Amino acid sequence: MAPWNKKKLEEEQSVLNAETTGEFLYMHEQNEDKKQNSGKWRLIVVASLAVIGLGWAGFFIHDLLTHEDTEDAYVQGHVHIVSPRITGVVDSVLVKDHQQVHKGDELVRLDPADYSLAEHEAAANYEKARADFARASGLLSAHAISREEYDRLRTTAQVMKARLEQARLQQSYTVVEAPADGQIGKKNVEVGNRVQPGQSLMAVVEKEVYIEANFKETQLANLKPGMKAEINIDAIPGKTFTGTIESISPASGAQFALLPPDNATGNFTKVVQRVPVKVTFDNSIHGYEDRILPGLSAVVKVAIP
Repeated sequence: MAPWNKKKLEEEQSVLNAETTGEFLYMHEQNEDKKQNSGKWRLIVVASLAVIGLGWAGFFIHDLLTHEDTEDAYVQGHVHIVSPRITGVVDSVLVKDHQQVHKGDELVRLDPADYSLAEHEAAANYEKARADFARASGLLSAHAISREEYDRLRTTAQVMKARLEQARLQQSYTVVEAPADGQIGKKNVEVGNRVQPGQSLMAVVEKEVYIEANFKETQLANLKPGMKAEINIDAIPGKTFTGTIESISPASGAQFALLPPDNATGNFTKVVQRVPVKVTFDNSIHGYEDRILPGLSAVVKVAIP
């Protein structure tokens, strides 16, 4: 190879090496900048998450220290079980499921035939006893009967009068009336059924409702009647109601159980007891009365002063 060609080749190689080195240095600088920027953003994200986490932790700690709450809470209401006072056959049912009724409205009629006959018989017996006693009054004045006979006839007249009143009362019981204003629920009676005294025919549920919140015994020290409460009902998401603690149960729920625990047997496990607390709604319930039904789940939170 000619000397001038060799020299030219070396010069071109030198230029190429310089360009490659410059490009490498440029790319290295770019990568370093990207690493630095990535590290900065990562630090910003971590710091932001830490601040948010601390904020939430502070909120929950503050809420824990300034409130008592429970998820063991339910809507309760006044539910009247409707039952007959006498035995009889259902002649007619005058209401339907979920119908609104007022106190004194007729709900069910029993066949009155047997009780009408009993009333007529009692009325006839009373009229006879009353007439006998009236005659005895005149005979006693004339000394025609003894005082003992007169007292017997008077007692008989009084007994017959009481039986007539009882027969009339039994007759009135053939009509079963609503015990309060409310809505019909759980109707389980049909025409032709033979019913007995005390048998459940249906229920009347009043509109007035309240919350029964079961707080832990360890929370009771901070609760007392008159304190304000926030109420959230699962069936009405996004709406917070307000109310007031009306009363606290005189005993834990376990004491009212059908089979109270017997810890004297030696088989003992310590369990935190819960005590029912009655919370009444304030005006925040207006407009929601038809949606707040007995049995619905709720969450109750009480602010500690």
